[in-house]
Amino acid sequence: MTREDRAFDLAFILGVPALACAMGLAVAFDSALFLPLLAVHTWCFSFDHVISTFTRLVGAPEDRRRYRFLVYALPPLVFAALFVASRAVGVVGLATFYFLFQWFHTTRQSWGIAQHYRRMAGGLAQDPVWLSELTLWGLPIAGLLHRCQQQPTSFLFMDLRLPPVPESVVTAAVVVSVALVLFFFARRRAVGSRPHTLYFSSHFLVFALAYLVIDDLHAGWLLVNVWHNVQYLVFVWRKNRERFAARADTPILAWLCQPGRARGAAYFAACLAVSTPIFAVLYALTDRVDLWLVGSEIVSITLLVAFTINFHHYVVDAIIWRRPQTRLGSTNAS
Repeated sequence: MTREDRAFDLAFILGVPALACAMGLAVAFDSALFLPLLAVHTWCFSFDHVISTFTRLVGAPEDRRRYRFLVYALPPLVFAALFVASRAVGVVGLATFYFLFQWFHTTRQSWGIAQHYRRMAGGLAQDPVWLSELTLWGLPIAGLLHRCQQQPTSFLFMDLRLPPVPESVVTAAVVVSVALVLFFFARRRAVGSRPHTLYFSSHFLVFALAYLVIDDLHAGWLLVNVWHNVQYLVFVWRKNRERFAARADTPILAWLCQPGRARGAAYFAACLAVSTPIFAVLYALTDRVDLWLVGSEIVSITLLVAFTINFHHYVVDAIIWRRPQTRLGSTNAS
């Protein structure tokens, strides 16, 4: 591992959670900060990480051929499915489904990145994959059960209905997850690698704070989502370096994804420059449509578009990170 790779891993594993924890804890201490920090998060991280996904979908000519359905056909299909679902379950059903799905998606991405560090460490043959996965999922599951036991009634200004869970079930889940974490650290000297161990540690910290320590659902949600979105931006930038290196047919991405903080900042700025006008126009248009629909029984088109963007991203991620890339021959999944 080069010095540059070590610096990247430290920034990725420690710096990204530090940013997320700072924003989440700020809201936990002062709920008035939620709206301004949500705006910053949405504009700077959430929209950008969606655009970053499209560097995997349309970044190279072979990507555009392979993923034509995902780019052009899937979004209207997702929108149609959500529209039908909204007529059946309403906003509360969509909000609940989104809350649960983003929990799964966030945890699943973390597992994919943990597997990346396992491969970088040579496989960690003495650390069973099933035990590693069980350990990683333990705290998120306990945290979700804790949220269900709390029974919050709103999420992002929408009604929320989580299934009730007895406190005894939450306590049992917490005990099991803590035991798994302690066992994980007890075996690190024998089977661990430092980046792999540090990454798991950051995962434990994020989910413990967001779901078990912080009572405010929105503060905890913001913490996890900042971590997830910035993590995705940085990780895709790093993987794109391998995909687009020395490619004459993708000169812009080849330049943006080369090593160095300046190139990383330029990649982030480029995603921001692309995402800002696209989403500004999209939401301005859908807001106008919603004005025409005042008094109708149709769920807000703006809300449906927002859900479509998120669920399209979830579906796309479940596909593109499991299929071999042209230049990589690996299937790093989120």
